[in-house]
Amino acid sequence: MFLHVKYIKEMFVKKRTLLFLSLCASALNAQLVQADMVNAPSSQVSSSQVAETGGQLSVVDEAGQIKAILSNIQGEIIGVTAQFSSETNSGITVTFSMDEQGRYVAVLDRSAFAEEDQVFSLKLTAQLTDGSFQTLSDYSFEWKKDVVSAAEKPTALDNSDATPSKIEEEATSTTTSSTVNSSLTAGATSSTSNSLTRSSSNTIAGSSNGSTSVPSARVSTASSSVNVTQPTGTITIENRNDAQGTFDVRVTNVSSPKDIASVLLPTWSQSDDIRWYEATRQSDGSYKLTVNKKDHKYRTGTYTVHLYYKDSNGGLTGAGGTTTHLSEAKPTGTITIENRNDAQGTFDVRVTNVSSPKDIASVLLPTWSQSDDIRWYEATRQSDGSYKLTVNKKDHKYRTGTYTVHLYYKDSNGGLTGAGGTTTHLSEAKPTGTITIENRNDAQGTFDVRVTNVSSPKDIASIILPTWSQTDDLRWYEATRQSDGSYKLTVNKKDHKYRTGTYTVHLYYKDSNGGLTGAGGTTTHLSEAKPTGTITIENRNDAQGTFDVRVTNVSSPKDIASIILPTWSQTDDLRWYEATRQSDGSYKLTVNKKDHKYRTGTYTVHLYYKDSNGGLTGAGGTTTHLSEAKPTGTITIENRNDAQGTFDVRVTNVSSPKDIASVLLPTWSQSDDIRWYEATRQSDGSYKLTVNKKDHKYRTGTYTVHLYYKDSNGGLTGAGGTTTHLSNPSAQRSYTVYIDPGHGGRDSGASYGGIHEKNLALSVSNKLRENLLQYGINVLMTRTGDYDVDFKTERSRMTNASNADLFISIHFNATGAGVSNATGIETYWYQYNPEYQPKINKEMHNNPTRLAESEILANKVQESLIKETGAVNRGVRRETFAVLRETAIPAILVELGFMDNPSELQVIKQDSYHTRLAKALAQGVMNWYGAVEGK
Repeated sequence: MFLHVKYIKEMFVKKRTLLFLSLCASALNAQLVQADMVNAPSSQVSSSQVAETGGQLSVVDEAGQIKAILSNIQGEIIGVTAQFSSETNSGITVTFSMDEQGRYVAVLDRSAFAEEDQVFSLKLTAQLTDGSFQTLSDYSFEWKKDVVSAAEKPTALDNSDATPSKIEEEATSTTTSSTVNSSLTAGATSSTSNSLTRSSSNTIAGSSNGSTSVPSARVSTASSSVNVTQPTGTITIENRNDAQGTFDVRVTNVSSPKDIASVLLPTWSQSDDIRWYEATRQSDGSYKLTVNKKDHKYRTGTYTVHLYYKDSNGGLTGAGGTTTHLSEAKPTGTITIENRNDAQGTFDVRVTNVSSPKDIASVLLPTWSQSDDIRWYEATRQSDGSYKLTVNKKDHKYRTGTYTVHLYYKDSNGGLTGAGGTTTHLSEAKPTGTITIENRNDAQGTFDVRVTNVSSPKDIASIILPTWSQTDDLRWYEATRQSDGSYKLTVNKKDHKYRTGTYTVHLYYKDSNGGLTGAGGTTTHLSEAKPTGTITIENRNDAQGTFDVRVTNVSSPKDIASIILPTWSQTDDLRWYEATRQSDGSYKLTVNKKDHKYRTGTYTVHLYYKDSNGGLTGAGGTTTHLSEAKPTGTITIENRNDAQGTFDVRVTNVSSPKDIASVLLPTWSQSDDIRWYEATRQSDGSYKLTVNKKDHKYRTGTYTVHLYYKDSNGGLTGAGGTTTHLSNPSAQRSYTVYIDPGHGGRDSGASYGGIHEKNLALSVSNKLRENLLQYGINVLMTRTGDYDVDFKTERSRMTNASNADLFISIHFNATGAGVSNATGIETYWYQYNPEYQPKINKEMHNNPTRLAESEILANKVQESLIKETGAVNRGVRRETFAVLRETAIPAILVELGFMDNPSELQVIKQDSYHTRLAKALAQGVMNWYGAVEGK
């Protein structure tokens, strides 16, 4: 409801307000709102542009809430919003959410509307799976408040000293008529309408800066008989700033049955600070006003803004209103404790986000550990705008424990404003020192003790390291300071009665007064010295029957005159060898099976040190294995030429336990065209053969090549084999992909929640086409719109008639069990099934090359889809689907997610997800081209 009163006199502001409230109550037949009453018959709402898109809309009272419910949904709707408005207010936007029953539901809140409003409307907008938005037919309903007659309550005039003569003196009565049309009635109904018409002589003083004067108005009531177009305007509050006490009012959707000379926005927080502002027109056609609380007695709280259009005759037409709230600005400041150093007893206090409703002359930080050591510090401003203070415990009686820091802003008048506080903790500093045992040498009976991280709350005159293995060999050592600041001591067992076992080392700091402060300890272990030696087998050669034994890390508690390596494969071939010393200090022996009865199998090697007295000290052993020599040979296919039908076979790494008289390469594409070729030796020692398909009945496809070595006795020794592929020159890559969007037309495929598989498949297919075109790939499609295409043979027939390299059929999954928890992506390629014989693809359906390239395509696409989407990987599978059976080129079918899983449906119906699927499919195709030596 809008303010329409005649200006009387400023000295009678309160009386004039009471008079206005009385006139408004009388004009509305003195109705006062008490409770809700909704009259809202259910109605079908639908799109006029897209057939079978809409639902049944109703407004109901559920659990004390008025809800709008869209049920029986038709079409591919994935989201719903509505403009909720009344006859006098263009209203607000509400968003519907889907409930467990698949309905779209929104709670209606009429707090933004006047209590006198009774007729409301909902203008619904539906978002579809293709990304478009469709407006549904309007829906109107009646929402009243139960009322009590004004006659039962005293009116404002009862308490006013305004008299009829004063009213007649200051206001004139006019009569107009209008017809009020309600969408809830069958036709136009004559009714009494309250009309407030602004006098043409009305003026607003100083409207650009806001005026506290109330414009004059004529008040009239009369029977209505003509249609009245309602003014519209949407009022939005923007840029509210509690700290500055300002907010912007923006008016859009500006419309009035009369011309609009200016847009007026009367604004107030209380009745004594009302200001009439004129809004400024913006370049986008909206109107804008900035309100500042300084113009309203610096008040905070709720602000009311009404909207009027002033015409060229000075008349005012009300078009709605709104409220906003300005909160009291509070001081802010973030206190952070940094660089706390328990050893030095210091910490830094940093203050950021500094703000106060008053000016800030300085930032104060009272700090204390106990009440008798409080200090008021002034923080120093930093270059980044923060404030910093360093606290030292020496200024607080050297106390440790909890420190409290409060934050105050001091203004230019000396006033203090608190803005929070914090605590931190200074711990008692303890001596530290890290003791590390280094260079332990059991053979020499020594180890080093190194002390780092040296620190003590007292001064350090020297580092003391008492060390012992047993109580009767305790020695107090003083460590020596090193250039890096550490301290070092070398302990020798000769100073501890030559004992081995556990040694204990403690750490003490001796201060200048001779006091000792303990800082930890450690233990180490000196073992009885044992002989050592690492035996390594090198250069084992099964073909020659030899291997090398190398001994390193040679050490013995006794002197070493020589290194002895007894070696055998069985007990009757034991040989005692003496190893030869090498320049690097290691020892080496070469063993040959000819010295061990030419035996293969396991060889055992032991290590002994022989001293100058002839004594032997064992130091370990190892084993190795000499295998029976096998023939070797690496077969490589080179220079394959599909056009000429030739390829070269090259054999390298030629070796055989027998002599090699010639290298034979039996070659065939099928069993009836086998040819035994003899390869020619090349200058680099390899062997080469050129195969021509004319010698193999001009066949293409897979060729098999085996390798045999023929010895001087005519014996053959097999050494491996390989395969290669000769393609038909006419079957070279065209870099064309045939895309099959599943289903279409009358065949919708799976349908859940109003979403049809055929549309999802077409959306992904269109995006895949764009991605492939960007790669330079030609694209053909079995359908480009929503129409029927036979899936049994027609889609394959279209593909087979093209020059496409591959075929991809796009689908979305469903278990057929209603609602399921199934999830993930899977890819299919062809599996022959004798119960389903091909109709148009008898020759190629089980072609080995087609199947092999189909399998590669399925794996490349599945891998790319899972990597891009993160979906559950249901793997690559095989089936005898018609489009896979009847298509003559490599073909796959992808299932991109489960539509009967409500959670997964919410993902797979999104356009952004279609973009990711298409990207992954395209990448999989390109990976296939790379794998099959295509583009």
